[in-house]
Amino acid sequence: MNIFSISAIITFISLVLAQTLLFNHFYIFGFVNPIVYLLFFVYYRFESNQTLLIGLAFLLGFFVDFISQSGGAHTIASLTVGFLRPILIRYAFGATMDSPQSYFTDSRRINKLIFLVLMVLLHHTFYFTLVYFSWDAFYLILRNTFITSIFSLILIGIILSFYPNKK
Repeated sequence: MNIFSISAIITFISLVLAQTLLFNHFYIFGFVNPIVYLLFFVYYRFESNQTLLIGLAFLLGFFVDFISQSGGAHTIASLTVGFLRPILIRYAFGATMDSPQSYFTDSRRINKLIFLVLMVLLHHTFYFTLVYFSWDAFYLILRNTFITSIFSLILIGIILSFYPNKK
């Protein structure tokens, strides 16, 4: 077990606990709960095992669903992000040979922002579609996806600013 595995386990546990015990109790404007456990998908190295990431995405969503009793929407949305993450990386950073090994070793800020925005929008779209699961709630799904994505991106950006830059 290397240092990355240990820090990934600590990050996994701390994000599940932070999401369920702290961020699920934020009610911005009365209905917005920022979802910050997506930081795990940012933290997980780009070149690491994709099958392991999908398993961890399932566990991440499952534990958040189990603790917050949310019925499986986090699990399915996390699995979708975990499965589509290589496509998001290729789209955000390009399919060139100079793709970074991790989010933190790359210096291209616009590529990092594109990756974060795509990941958060994808997750929130799936999450709110599963939560409401009705054509009658189409406007509600769009509104919640947009507003929650903004606040999730702000909180994720604030938390990422505490990580040291590794160049």
